[in-house]
Amino acid sequence: MLNVYTKPVMKSPNRLPVGTNPRGKPKGGNGGTRKIPEKINREIKVPFNKEQLAKLKKKYGDKIRIEEVEKYVWEVPERKIFVTKFLVQRAYVGKKLVSQAIHAELPKKGIFGNRLRSEIITLKDDFPGSYKKIAEHIQNSMKESFSPQAIKDCVHRTGEELEPSYRELESELRESDVVGSDTSSWRINGFSYVLWLFCSINIVYLHIDKSKARKILVKILGNKFEGVLRSDCAPEFREIAEYFQKCFSHLLRTTYTLAMENPEEDIILLHEWLTNLFNEMKNFLEEDPPPNKREKMFNYFDGKLEDIINHNWKNKEAVRIVKNRLIRFRNDWCTAILFPGVDLTNNDTERHIRGSIPTRKMLGGHRTEKGAEYYSIIQSLRLTWKVRGLSPYEEMIKKFRELNNSFEICL
Repeated sequence: MLNVYTKPVMKSPNRLPVGTNPRGKPKGGNGGTRKIPEKINREIKVPFNKEQLAKLKKKYGDKIRIEEVEKYVWEVPERKIFVTKFLVQRAYVGKKLVSQAIHAELPKKGIFGNRLRSEIITLKDDFPGSYKKIAEHIQNSMKESFSPQAIKDCVHRTGEELEPSYRELESELRESDVVGSDTSSWRINGFSYVLWLFCSINIVYLHIDKSKARKILVKILGNKFEGVLRSDCAPEFREIAEYFQKCFSHLLRTTYTLAMENPEEDIILLHEWLTNLFNEMKNFLEEDPPPNKREKMFNYFDGKLEDIINHNWKNKEAVRIVKNRLIRFRNDWCTAILFPGVDLTNNDTERHIRGSIPTRKMLGGHRTEKGAEYYSIIQSLRLTWKVRGLSPYEEMIKKFRELNNSFEICL
């Protein structure tokens, strides 16, 4: 007789328990229809023609009643590339070019204007698209032909021009009070590399390197980061910061998986106790408590963690989790209780790093280290603009205008 499949009662800490997920539209959510727009760009009347009216009257006779209803359709205009001719003044001494006039819409190099450049960057990093596919998309949608090499040169020039802004981001990151950090595998020309990602409340910073060693952290955050570093329990993150907050999501996902594999063992109890501790701390932090209450509750939660550690665990996996996670990083699980603005998890960093995975899986990463460097530069700025509530597409255009206005040949 076949075993009957039943849903497990225990669920991942990031999901609601089975049977408790409410159905239907979330309370306070938007309805199924959009609001009537304030601005209408055009109006088109859609009447029946004479043949349609004749058929309707023949079928229904005098019962037929004609009414007019309003339907709203969102559309984009036909996309066409236009070409601008710039009459640029240049200054020479003899035959030597010494200066050139500037304009916000005139790029330093190349033939791509600000908006087209921003669109190319969006297609390259957000979807992501190969240089050939981007060229084909422009050809199909805008009826203009550019070679894949021209698209590649555009992306690389953008990386070069944005590098100073990228270095400014790195300096700002070092001054942050709280930084989340994570890594993911990467490929450059088929060889293994590492994608490092760091984020604060308003900064996202990417770096691709061969090494997964502590020296990369020192290079980016300095010898000793003076704030709170959120991370998983990977060894490269040790002893680099003044304070640490280890990720509870990583911990609970591990205990959850082990509990599902060993349903009769006390690893289930460990998962339940850690989940209860996490939920209790999370609910406390949602109240935005004052400092004196934080110190008091820190001692309370730290004591509960100590009780979990001191329990007589039988299951070897439970013993391993307690020894290698809870004891080894004993002082790094309740830091968020003491410091405002610190999360118990590293979920935001993981969400940011997840956005880069399609580039690795669909495009195989990068062909050259320079290409990976330019990707890190461009995507760091675009993700930073996004977490600040700005449009990466529009901000990139503004950045191009700013760069074009600051450019001047002066030899």
